[in-house]
Amino acid sequence: MPNIEEIIKGCQQHKMKSQKLLSDMYSNKMFSICLRYTKSREEAEDVFQDAFLKVFKKIHQYNFTGSFEGWLRRIFVNTAISNYRQN
Repeated sequence: MPNIEEIIKGCQQHKMKSQKLLSDMYSNKMFSICLRYTKSREEAEDVFQDAFLKVFKKIHQYNFTGSFEGWLRRIFVNTAISNYRQN
């Protein structure tokens, strides 16, 4: 199994296999964040999908300084807060 740096570089090159690996690695932790910020499981699923779309669109901005999980978590939290404010 490739290490996280290789997976991130694969995602930056839009490789679907790398995106799947990244999603599988972090989906449980990130979904639990979504559940904390939403009122229902369905709403959490929507936030989860939106956040992962943002991650894959913005992953080229990650510059390998600091914690990747922290960077990822910030996107999920911000997406959940934005959803909360809209609803």
